[in-house]
Amino acid sequence: MEGYQILEYKLKPLRKYLEKNSISENDLSLIKTILQEITLLSSLMYRQRIDGFQRVTVNNWIKDVNGRVEFIKHLKNPPKECVKKYGRANLINQSVLYGTFDYITALSEMRPEINDTITVSYWRLKTEYDLCITPIFKNSTKDGVVHNELSLRAQILSNKMINQYDDDTKKQIQIILQFIADAFSKEVQDNNHYDYFLSSHYANRLLYEFENGEIDAILYPSVRQSLTLSNIALKEEIFEKYFEIEKVEESKITSKPTIGKNGWFMEGTGYSNKFENGKIIW
Repeated sequence: MEGYQILEYKLKPLRKYLEKNSISENDLSLIKTILQEITLLSSLMYRQRIDGFQRVTVNNWIKDVNGRVEFIKHLKNPPKECVKKYGRANLINQSVLYGTFDYITALSEMRPEINDTITVSYWRLKTEYDLCITPIFKNSTKDGVVHNELSLRAQILSNKMINQYDDDTKKQIQIILQFIADAFSKEVQDNNHYDYFLSSHYANRLLYEFENGEIDAILYPSVRQSLTLSNIALKEEIFEKYFEIEKVEESKITSKPTIGKNGWFMEGTGYSNKFENGKIIW
């Protein structure tokens, strides 16, 4: 068999775990064993200026917060010792900063309930620094009509990158890129965080193993937005070093998307762009 056929053979047992609610705690040992045999890792890398992004915090989900968020720390990623579940781009006990470029995307993924209070925080680049980015891009659409523009651009760049390789290596790169994209595009069962294991495994490898850990952040399509919009997952140390809070907006959820009703509706309850000693001045 050629190299790409061997890779396909090794990946075949993992493909059933790309289905929704397909991974339980009991499956992890076998999955890890299979993944150890798949050493090939490839990704597109480039430098990009990320001037800012947004985060959505559901106030009542945070320990030690009663009503309004008073401290900036509660709007950031949690300490790693508090991370007890796998996420789209994080392992257990691994803290990654998740952001979005349209907070409606975050609402769609977090899905707060009516009467919940949320805080949208806006973060800006505070230095002249272009992040080292790797995009997840092979899946740019679910309906074949509306495509993720970022993913389409990355696909073009990737095709140029792999042209330098021989045919077998090209096929192997395309296969592993597609598998990683499928892992990140997986529909996950809400109450089953083990369902995230494949994407979290590859996120860890991309951020901390690929190219000696040079990558700062991963850009990936939002599953809840049918892959049309993108999220960002940053290393904790990169977020702390290069970004600062710009403003916060507090709102109460008054309506959420349901059958026959589109969109989120909110009532503004607070705003601030003043901060002192880690505290929000409302």
